[in-house]
Amino acid sequence: MGQSGCPLRGLLLLALIGRPGCLAVVQISVPAQVEVLLGSPVTIPCTHSITGSPDARLVEWFITDRDGERRRVAYSEGGRGGVDQGTEYSGRVHMDPDLSLVLPKADVSDERAFSCQVTAGTAGSAEGVAQLRVYEPPEPPALTANPGILSVMERSASEIATCSSRNANPAPTISWFKDGARLEAPTERNDDLYVVSRSVKEASGLQSVSSTLYLRPSKADKDAQFQCLVQYPLPRGQVGNTTSERFSLMLHYFTENVEFTLESPVVIKEGDDVRLRCQGDGQPEPEYIFYRVQASQAVELATKQDGVLTLPSVSRANSGTYRCQVLDFDSPPEVQLEKEVIIHVNYLDPLTLHPGRRVTVPLGGDVTLTCSGQGSQPPKLVWRKGKERVAHGDTHILHSVSYHMAGTYTCEASVPSVPGLQRDQTIQVTVEGKPEMEERPTRHQLLAEGQRIQLTCSALGHPEPELSWSLPGVKPVVSSTGSRVTSEVMVEVTAALAKSGIWCRARNRFGEATQHFILEIEPPAATPSSPPPAGDPVLRTVGGSEPQGGSGAAVVAVVVCVLLLLLIVGFFYCMQRRGHLSCGAGEKRSLTPKEGGAEDPAVEMKTDKRNEQTGLLSPSGGGGDGGHEVSHGALLGAA
Repeated sequence: MGQSGCPLRGLLLLALIGRPGCLAVVQISVPAQVEVLLGSPVTIPCTHSITGSPDARLVEWFITDRDGERRRVAYSEGGRGGVDQGTEYSGRVHMDPDLSLVLPKADVSDERAFSCQVTAGTAGSAEGVAQLRVYEPPEPPALTANPGILSVMERSASEIATCSSRNANPAPTISWFKDGARLEAPTERNDDLYVVSRSVKEASGLQSVSSTLYLRPSKADKDAQFQCLVQYPLPRGQVGNTTSERFSLMLHYFTENVEFTLESPVVIKEGDDVRLRCQGDGQPEPEYIFYRVQASQAVELATKQDGVLTLPSVSRANSGTYRCQVLDFDSPPEVQLEKEVIIHVNYLDPLTLHPGRRVTVPLGGDVTLTCSGQGSQPPKLVWRKGKERVAHGDTHILHSVSYHMAGTYTCEASVPSVPGLQRDQTIQVTVEGKPEMEERPTRHQLLAEGQRIQLTCSALGHPEPELSWSLPGVKPVVSSTGSRVTSEVMVEVTAALAKSGIWCRARNRFGEATQHFILEIEPPAATPSSPPPAGDPVLRTVGGSEPQGGSGAAVVAVVVCVLLLLLIVGFFYCMQRRGHLSCGAGEKRSLTPKEGGAEDPAVEMKTDKRNEQTGLLSPSGGGGDGGHEVSHGALLGAA
């Protein structure tokens, strides 16, 4: 930015203040720097003012070309303007109404100084300069790592990798990181660590840079992760960054330590697959030779690249000492390259049972079952019948055996300290004797003859009993489970079967057992309105010892009817005895004569108070012969 009045008059302003032409002053404001991304439009403003009485105003934009000459590229005077021809910006720029210079599409070549000059006749001129900065982020970094194997025994730094960043403006910077920490690598060559950087300006005007890392690796770098970081400036003071993928080094170093371990399982039993792992810390991975040491002699077993020896389905014979040897000829003599490990295989011998795998016991007898086993450790013994635990230890005694005690008994042996080490053995106990009938409902009540009913009979015994029924011609359904035999029949009930019942018989060579099924037919209940005939079961049941429910109700109804009849007879007898009822209507005359009845003969009745009282008090209820006759006739009439 600049400011001036009449040429060479700045210092004489006070002396020439009386001159009217020098009272006009041009002031101009242009930004010192304008920033834009590559390919984006940009406007460079030129703000100016003129005080006093200016003459015609001329605004011009200038550049310095490649030859170092100052050239005008655009102008405006008296409201008219244009773009100069024959320059780098012919057809690429124009001026807007504010007289700012506009570039529709910024290029890297536009990164230069642009000057704006304003001239106003006698007022003089003023000029301002703006520096245009064009930015372009780089492409993602390209990483090329050394594919070879680097030896830690080298005495100088080796090339590790090269990181490249292309087509950026301004040029980016590259730095290196190991395990997330920046490597402070100098640019001077040395034996430990340094970088070599290169920068290239492309034909497009953009810049590409690369950085090569040199490092003398150590064994500590075998698992290290390396990475490069590219940083580049952006408008308004911002900084962009991008990183490459991580990579590690392929190192060659000798073995210093060897580990030989039992990988699995920790506790070994017969039948397991055993894995032994030998691991040396050399790189590349060395070869491993495995030996079995017996009587101070080593017998070679196998050579492995991965350091794993598998012993499939081991037995107690595999117990012993095993040796691993690492083949690394770069290791110094003081490094111990052999290691040994001892494995112990736990075992459990087959179990021994007494009196044997099968035993037969007479019904009600006793038997002792014993189980014994040996192994690398004393086993724990348990007796089971099915899923139920019935005894602990090596002995299980059965007292007074029944058929329910027959079956399969299992002796289980296990070593608690060795998971999965167990054996079992079974013994079959058979109880023999005469049959025993299983308790079942044997009394059945039915509503009527002809009803069908299913009867089930089951018996226990050994040898297996044969079941038979007292029903001729039936075809039972027979099934057996263990020492139990079951027979089922479908029966149509008749009066004869209800009277005799049905028998089920179980028989084997030791004897037999029977079971009696009783069938009862319930008679229909008697109706109270009709008295039961002679010989009816209901009447018999009244005095019987086992009355049925329906016949008991009929008995109660008959008794009530008899009592009511007796009460009615007694009532009429009392009423006639007292003279309240007349008897013999057609044969007896009234004892009381009708008044005014001349044609009826008069009857004179003598009353004897004593006799009357005597008759009332006598047992017969009469007071003399006449009274007796009347009472007797009244009783007959009532009857």
